[in-house]
Amino acid sequence: MKLVAISLRNVRIRVVSSLLTMVAILVATGLYAAIMLMAEQTRDRYEGSLAGYRSVIGPKDASGLQLCLNTIFNVGDAPGLIKFRIYQELRAGRTLGRRAQLLYTIPQARGDGFSRFNFPVVGTTDEMFSLFQRDERPLAFAAGGPWKFTHDELVQLVTELAAHESARRTGETQVPPRPQLQDGWKQAVLGARVARQLGLGLGGEIVPSHGKPGEFGSHDHPESACRVVGVLQPTNSPIDSTIFVPLGTNLLIADHADGVFKVDPPPGKNPEDARNLPVTADDIGLTAIIAWPKDHVGPRILREELSGKPGAQAAWPGDEIPKFLRQIGNVADALVIVAWLVLLVAAVSITVAIYNTMNERRREIAIMRSLGARRSQITAIILGEAALLSCVGAVLGVAVCHLAALLMRGTVEDMTGVYLDWTAFAPRELYLVVAVTVLGAVAGLLPAVKGSMTQVADNLASNY
Repeated sequence: MKLVAISLRNVRIRVVSSLLTMVAILVATGLYAAIMLMAEQTRDRYEGSLAGYRSVIGPKDASGLQLCLNTIFNVGDAPGLIKFRIYQELRAGRTLGRRAQLLYTIPQARGDGFSRFNFPVVGTTDEMFSLFQRDERPLAFAAGGPWKFTHDELVQLVTELAAHESARRTGETQVPPRPQLQDGWKQAVLGARVARQLGLGLGGEIVPSHGKPGEFGSHDHPESACRVVGVLQPTNSPIDSTIFVPLGTNLLIADHADGVFKVDPPPGKNPEDARNLPVTADDIGLTAIIAWPKDHVGPRILREELSGKPGAQAAWPGDEIPKFLRQIGNVADALVIVAWLVLLVAAVSITVAIYNTMNERRREIAIMRSLGARRSQITAIILGEAALLSCVGAVLGVAVCHLAALLMRGTVEDMTGVYLDWTAFAPRELYLVVAVTVLGAVAGLLPAVKGSMTQVADNLASNY
């Protein structure tokens, strides 16, 4: 204990130098801990968010990763449209082999957002709350409950909408009336983060807007304002940042008329001519379909079966997202190398800081030697000083990392969609503190050797 007390006294005597050295260690350790915290929680969030998404059906003119990121993680704009016919065929099980049969197929239409955070407004059916499951459980509500918009209502709506649009495009004299947006469809279910961040609860109102706020051409759709009837419990997934509305609301927004149908122009014709071609309910455009094959190898089989058919492809999130995470992991590995380089620089600063004090401490060390201190004890005192500085700096670095996660978790979530759990302490952080302490002790080895070699007679001379 006497050796530890002497090391502490040396740190207090050289308080400025000690503080600067600890700050260098703190910054390096905090940087390393922050990188690992972000990388681990990003990986956990992405992998955990796949629950309920065994397969995603989308247009062929997009990559599988793009489909997964947009449909599951709300990243980027919808890559295109697929026809309602494909949804009907998948739901009925037509064109699918036995091992690719689906437990549920849930349609999605997206493109609008809400608030300055541009939370995505996703049109779907009420099967999102009755059939869709995460960890073998349907989505739970913290307040209120789901709205009602069934598959049968969707089929009736698209049939009437197609009849009206086809007659209008072809110039028929008798144009069936356009379906009206019913008050019962003007309802919304909010993800937990949407409700928390915007302070919305039951009875609140969301107004879908087209385009990102502040950008040219962005505008609201007040005619489609929806009343909040339910708030979901937190899932720590992108569902928390999503607003669900009946698909009928999305299809009947006035400005969506031209983008509701996906019509392929005849070969050699101007794409603009498609605006005047007749349409059917099969031509209604969806941005994606959430599908759950019964068999665990069903996603692969479904992907292979749809690959040879026009108009759609099946993305396998269980394959696409791990590839994506490996790319993120490579970036994180590069940042970890940078953090270790900073730690090495901090270790060098320990060596320099203690080594430069050796000349000032020669008389002090000589007195200790004359009082019976052995060379090994002198070495232990200096190594203890270096290890102490490193240990305190490392502990403070980890603490600052978690404090920063607490203070900046909202900003990080807004920018990346990853919610940082600042209370998530991992064993690797203890290993990090031990490793930095050992590194600091090694850095103090050279000054310790020099101190232990101090000559007693020369440094006790009166002219020193």
